[in-house]
Amino acid sequence: MIHFFVLAIAFILMIVLLWVLLWQLSLLLALLFGAPVVYTNKRALIDAFDFAGLKPGNTIIDLGCGDASSLILAAKKYHAKGIGVERSLYFYLYSRLKVYLSGENENIKIILGDFNNVEKYLDQADYIYVYLLPNVLKKIETWLFNHINPQAKIISMSFYFTDHQPYKYQETINLGDKTKIMLYQK
Repeated sequence: MIHFFVLAIAFILMIVLLWVLLWQLSLLLALLFGAPVVYTNKRALIDAFDFAGLKPGNTIIDLGCGDASSLILAAKKYHAKGIGVERSLYFYLYSRLKVYLSGENENIKIILGDFNNVEKYLDQADYIYVYLLPNVLKKIETWLFNHINPQAKIISMSFYFTDHQPYKYQETINLGDKTKIMLYQK
């Protein structure tokens, strides 16, 4: 009996260790490839979604959804549909778990891979949410603006696109610092 208990503990510890290793490797790869995971606090997300006019039935796509907090908030508070794309396997799995535990798995779809994996959904989206570093925004700017529908709004937290100007912006507090929420359209 003691032998079984020791094996069970060892198995659980091994699973936890593998999960932590996957998490750390995902963070390292995200950092090396220009898209580190940075969280947005709930107040800043509410400010952004209120400012943009997110309404029930709208569809919002989060490019680089991390742990899917933005999509869960959009579904729960605004009754919106959400699609997130995440290339980190750890955060993909973690966001799927969070969506499931939130009870919003009927309203939120999480896709593993790069931004091209949501290209077919972009023309259906009412909103696209991005909290990406300037170098990543620069890389995707032309692609993104070419694939959204003319009525879609892009909500950018903190960082500007290079070749497009926001049609309006508002200040908020995110992670203890003043920052801006920018709205873009085609």
